[in-house]
Amino acid sequence: MRFKRFLFSGIIVLSMFWCRAQNLQFSQALLFNGTTVQTVPAGKVWKIEHQAQSYSSSGNGLYSSLVINGINWFHNGTSGSLPSGAIWLPAGATVAGWSQNTNYNILEFTIVP
Repeated sequence: MRFKRFLFSGIIVLSMFWCRAQNLQFSQALLFNGTTVQTVPAGKVWKIEHQAQSYSSSGNGLYSSLVINGINWFHNGTSGSLPSGAIWLPAGATVAGWSQNTNYNILEFTIVP
């Protein structure tokens, strides 16, 4: 019985060291457009809130939208479709618009241990 209690206490103490929760603290709102590659800074995470394409005067729009870590993601559901909600990117991830007409909003958060 004492051994079980000792073992259980040891597991609890070890799990406190392994399972350190991290919090996110809002840092800033960012607005980007075009094809310039943006990289998530160290110690930060980005939440892409919204992306949109601008349309030409003839009414033709581009359906592809973002390039995330070098992979094209499309808004219209073809090959690599964007999720309907927010997209979270960890530090070191890259994002860019697919065309000069792409606009996207990002919320930046600092990781607080």
